[in-house]
Amino acid sequence: MSAFLTFSVVALVLGAFAWRKSPTLVRGAFRNAALRFVEILPRIACALLAAGFISKIAPADVIGHLIGYETGLNGILLATAFGGFTPAGPIVAFPIVVVLLNAGAGFPQVVAFLTAWSVFAFHRVMIYEAPLMGFRFVGVRLLSSLILPPIAGLITWGLLELTGLLR
Repeated sequence: MSAFLTFSVVALVLGAFAWRKSPTLVRGAFRNAALRFVEILPRIACALLAAGFISKIAPADVIGHLIGYETGLNGILLATAFGGFTPAGPIVAFPIVVVLLNAGAGFPQVVAFLTAWSVFAFHRVMIYEAPLMGFRFVGVRLLSSLILPPIAGLITWGLLELTGLLR
């Protein structure tokens, strides 16, 4: 089942529940969705354009050499560092992931990159987390999470080796 179909079914089911509760809820939901669509569409267009530029200027041989499947643990650790320091939201980060995969990055390395981006995102840590939660909390959270991206990459590597998929 495609993601579009899945989201469509979920939206229809939720819409039916909202309609049963009050038809005005459905009208409000459509209004909110239209506003979000208008707000996010230019961002997506710019992100895809940026990803297109990255795909043309990113040297595939260098990416494959640094974080290709054959780089193993070293590539996983390097991808972890790249992911943690990628200063972007999901609209930019996911197109970067596509570019990395198309340029020869290995699946385990990309999983580590994406996990590090999700867990660490040092730009968000400095802008939001540290000022709100304090450096003690941030330090404990980061230290306790440090191993997660490499573990995710190694698990991916192990699964691919065991199954022979997507190699």
